[in-house]
Amino acid sequence: MTEFAAWVESTSLSKTLFGMSWLWPLCESLHFIGLCMLIGAAGLLDLRLMGMFRGLPIRHVKALMPWGIAGFIINATTGALFLTMQPHLYLSSGVWWSKVAFIVIAGANALFFETRLALPALAMDPDADTSPGMKLVGAFSLFSWFAVLYCGRMLPYLGTGN
Repeated sequence: MTEFAAWVESTSLSKTLFGMSWLWPLCESLHFIGLCMLIGAAGLLDLRLMGMFRGLPIRHVKALMPWGIAGFIINATTGALFLTMQPHLYLSSGVWWSKVAFIVIAGANALFFETRLALPALAMDPDADTSPGMKLVGAFSLFSWFAVLYCGRMLPYLGTGN
């Protein structure tokens, strides 16, 4: 992986992007905004699936998910730019690979919800308690996204690959 990171970093794209002194701080700001959008929308849905905020229809909460998806797209884009500009910081880091694994887990959990539980959840009475399966999916999602957040925040301290 070290050789691949060195090759990416030697490309003109990586050098050009990293040479733009304003790009890294802009990406950091956008990454934070995307994270707020993602965690705000997905987190609220997760909490509702866990049985909190009864009286709030799940279909209304789920209607916020396009904002969460937009936040994820912002984060995926800025994350790809970070990786392109400084691949050695990420590709050799176990913490970064853990972050990627938790993103995959959160995505698989969301896919499970969409294919198995979304229709029954959307049809629920706003005051009804959610099923144990919905509670589990919500808790698993919330844990996964906070693990992504934790790993991302800890990268400079626990696993820069240096």
